[in-house]
Amino acid sequence: MSAPILAAYRGPAGPDVLTFATRLRAASGRPLQVVTVYQGAAPIGRGRVDAEWVAHNREQAEAVLDDARAALSGTEATFVPVAAESASRGLHDLLEEAGPGAVAVLGSRRTKGTRRTAPGSTADRLLTGAPGPVVLVPWDYEESTAPEVRRIAVAYIDTPDGRAALTAARDHARDVAASVDVVSVLPDTLVRPTLGEPRRFAEGQRQDFAAALAAAARDDERQVLLDGPVVDALADLRPEDADLLVIGSRGYGPARRVLLGGVSARLLKHARIPVMVVPRP
Repeated sequence: MSAPILAAYRGPAGPDVLTFATRLRAASGRPLQVVTVYQGAAPIGRGRVDAEWVAHNREQAEAVLDDARAALSGTEATFVPVAAESASRGLHDLLEEAGPGAVAVLGSRRTKGTRRTAPGSTADRLLTGAPGPVVLVPWDYEESTAPEVRRIAVAYIDTPDGRAALTAARDHARDVAASVDVVSVLPDTLVRPTLGEPRRFAEGQRQDFAAALAAAARDDERQVLLDGPVVDALADLRPEDADLLVIGSRGYGPARRVLLGGVSARLLKHARIPVMVVPRP
C-alpha cells in the first residue's frame, strides 16, 4: 500500500490543509488520512487519572473530524483522532509509523499578509526533527484555483541537502505526473573583488551557477536561475510558477530528519505557494 498523506486538520487553517491534501491525493492516488490530535492522559498530574477529561477531549476531536468529513463528502479518506501529549508529538509519531514516503501537511497561521506561509507552534516543533517530508500550506490556500499538483519547483544548490531536495522533488513529480523546475538563486551577498573588474567577476559567478544548474537538471527539466536575495527570490514564486516548492534541510544534524536552516526557516514565513521540507540525507 502506498504511503499516506497525513492532513493535520484543526482550526481556521483546516480547509487550506484539506484543499492541498485532496489535490495531492487526486494526482497521486495515495491514501489520505485526516488527523486531529487531542490531549490524552498525562504522565503526571490530575490528567493522568482523569478519564472523563480525556474522553471529553476525544469527543471534541471527533467533532472536529466530523467537520472534515462534511467538507470532504465524496472524497475517499480515513479520519483519525490521535491522543498525544502535544499536536507536534502526535504528528511526529504518525509520520514515523507511516514509514518512508509518508507526507505530513500542515496549515499556516494568519498574519498581516494573506496567502503566505507562516508556521504556527505545531509546525515549528514538527519541523525540528520530523522523520519525513512536511508540507506547509499558505494561509487562504483554500481560495486558490489550481486543480492539482502538476508543477514542482525545487530549490537547488550543489550541496548534500540541495541534492536531497532534487531527488525528493523528482520522486514526488513521478508520483503525481508533474513537471520539475530546477531553481537556483544567485545570491546578492557573494564576495566581490576589491581589485580587477567586478563586472567580469560577477559574470563568472553567474556562469558557475548556470553550469552547476545545467549539470544537475535532466533534459526534460526546466532550468531557472534567479537573482537574490535568496529568500525573497524563492518566496516570490507564485501559483502561476509552480504548485509546490521543495526545499532541503540544513546540512548537519541527525540523518533522515528535517532540520530548518536559516534560509528555509525564513522562507517558510513568506512563501506564496506550498513548501515541502524534506529530511537531510
